[in-house]
Amino acid sequence: MLRFATLAAAAAVLVAGPAAAESIHVSTVGKSSEQVKAEIQKAAVRVCRAETSDSQLAFYLQAPCVRAAIKAAVAQSSDPALQIASR
Repeated sequence: MLRFATLAAAAAVLVAGPAAAESIHVSTVGKSSEQVKAEIQKAAVRVCRAETSDSQLAFYLQAPCVRAAIKAAVAQSSDPALQIASR
């Protein structure tokens, strides 16, 4: 079981990198921080689903990929309220 968890974690790191290569623009104009966060999450799920769709470990790779994509998107944001809301 430990080997499988280690393999899944290693694969998640490998998949999270390429997921960052694809991008989706999320507009923040006229939206609250919560709306922007929801849009970021939807975009992250879409990108990660596309990146992991051909993997047999897609179920295990999806969540770490989404977390990494959301963290990267929030880090790029200059909105302090969004950064606090994502913690």
